[in-house]
Amino acid sequence: MPMNFYIFFMGISLGIIGMTAIYNAVLYYYNHKKAFLYYALMQVGMLGVLFYDESIMFVLLPNQISSELIYYFISLYTLSFVLMFAYTFLEVNKYLKKQIKIFKLLFASTFIVFFIDMLLYPSTILFDFGLYLGIFVYVIYIGYLRVKQHSKPAKFYLLGWSIFLLFVIIDAFSEIQLENITFNPIVIGSVTEAIILAIALSYQLNERKKEQIRQQQLLIHQSKLASMGEMLGNIAHQWRQPLTRLSYTFMNIEDQEDKAVRSKLVEEGTNQLEFMSQTIDDFTNFYAPSKEKESFSLAIETQKMLALIPHEEIDIHLKVEEESMIVNYKNEFKQVLLNLLSNASEVLKDREILQPRIDIVIHNNALSLCDNAGGIQLDNIEKVFEPYFSTKEDSLGIGLYMSKMIIEKNMGGKLSVSNTPHGAKFEIIFS
Repeated sequence: MPMNFYIFFMGISLGIIGMTAIYNAVLYYYNHKKAFLYYALMQVGMLGVLFYDESIMFVLLPNQISSELIYYFISLYTLSFVLMFAYTFLEVNKYLKKQIKIFKLLFASTFIVFFIDMLLYPSTILFDFGLYLGIFVYVIYIGYLRVKQHSKPAKFYLLGWSIFLLFVIIDAFSEIQLENITFNPIVIGSVTEAIILAIALSYQLNERKKEQIRQQQLLIHQSKLASMGEMLGNIAHQWRQPLTRLSYTFMNIEDQEDKAVRSKLVEEGTNQLEFMSQTIDDFTNFYAPSKEKESFSLAIETQKMLALIPHEEIDIHLKVEEESMIVNYKNEFKQVLLNLLSNASEVLKDREILQPRIDIVIHNNALSLCDNAGGIQLDNIEKVFEPYFSTKEDSLGIGLYMSKMIIEKNMGGKLSVSNTPHGAKFEIIFS
């Protein structure tokens, strides 16, 4: 019974370590964070080190012939990924820059000491005790440094490695006895460390998701501020002519004695005020948040948007090949259309195109917007939807990023860009 229990315990222990390795390898596949990959590879190395423990070998693989060369290689492999995992998980290159040189030195030392041990074995045990213990003490120390910087994931990291080191020390001086069965403390420490570090990685992933949400909210806020400033400029442009006419009307009223003419001037002034009031209503509706999807026409809303923005210097053509109603967030669509129009207008002005032109084509549930500014450089065309990317020095570089987020994440459509013989072509397609 005791021997069967021991085999069961070891099987469970190795199974836990193996599953944490597989689980984090899968997480790496989906989010491409190197810390998950290095952790998975590190745990594979831990399994190799534990399999070469004599007591485990005796129970599980009694006929296996162990090789000191393989054991040293596995130890080197494991220590290398211990360092690589610590470096990426604790983000040393970002928060602990003074430790980068020490990391490089330790990483090189693992290989140097390995070859020294291979040449001098068995007269030296430098690799097994000196460097092995030193590396784990160091990775605990840098974990402590990150905890002092108020990193919550680092607390789990520090706890996991501290428990592991504690069991390594226990293993050096004693063994754990249970029902006349000797347990290797390193196995218990490895299982505990594997579980706690897996929790640390999951916690870090959750923290990064929260940070991404905060960054996205910040980008949305910045985008709204930028478009609001642009819209205020449009309002000023829309009001400039009516204000001039109102001023002219008031001057004429003062000098006008004919009641009929005066009445006509008052009516004209009233019409100008109504136009200005309607302009305010249009802009207010534009910024009203869309809480629910509604049925609207791409063609009609595009025409309304074109009426709101000044484009005397640019020839804008709207062609409706086939119109249909879609059910979605109307104001969000108009915000994206404003971003695309503003982008195209700025490029046309910056490049001083002699006959600037924007063609908008609506076909069923798709809208395309093309300019004649010469297109986007091929090196940049894949980056235009990335946050903070812009070829203009005074641009935030978030307009097109937010446009893609709105169309694809919020509205379930697709926004793409390509080059035509005349210029850039942005296309919105709703399903």
